[in-house]
Amino acid sequence: MQRTLTFISKTALALALLSGIARADWTLDNSQSALYFVSIKKDHVAETHTFKALSGLITTAGQGSLNIDLTSVDTHIDIRDQRIRDHLFETQTFTNAYVSVDLGQTGIKPGIQTINVAVGLHGMKKELAATVAVTEVGDSVHVATVAPIMLNAEDFNLAAGLTTLREIASLSSISNAVPVTFFLTFTKAKA
Repeated sequence: MQRTLTFISKTALALALLSGIARADWTLDNSQSALYFVSIKKDHVAETHTFKALSGLITTAGQGSLNIDLTSVDTHIDIRDQRIRDHLFETQTFTNAYVSVDLGQTGIKPGIQTINVAVGLHGMKKELAATVAVTEVGDSVHVATVAPIMLNAEDFNLAAGLTTLREIASLSSISNAVPVTFFLTFTKAKA
């Protein structure tokens, strides 16, 4: 009985997710999108990093989502990428981060606007405001940060991981403040 309930639950969840994708009005084009974050070490040395694998959609109901594959972190230094995956993001447990937004009341509006987003990272969830510019060009919608979104590592239980990275690299400091910017391209789903 337990196996049957588990199977039914998993099947229902899969169908719900698939039906959301099938009704998606806009799908993220990973090849035309980018998300960057900045780390600050030794008090004033800033370095820009990215993720290679992003996915997302905006449904006809106005639900937007962005999924960030944390295993795709790219700092341009392989050993640092591995250490970030292992000690900061702990990707063996937390493989993805996500951002969701409800545009159901306002829809997709061209121009600069402040939206509330829910960020899920490392098992934690936090609501943040993001100022973005939205541009619609033909069959695509571009969403870009106007100002960096400031994340605090402590809000997502990442401070201990930063301490471990600091100790491994023999650094005097790594900041808990992490500016994030993005440029996302969503393309209209083919009917």
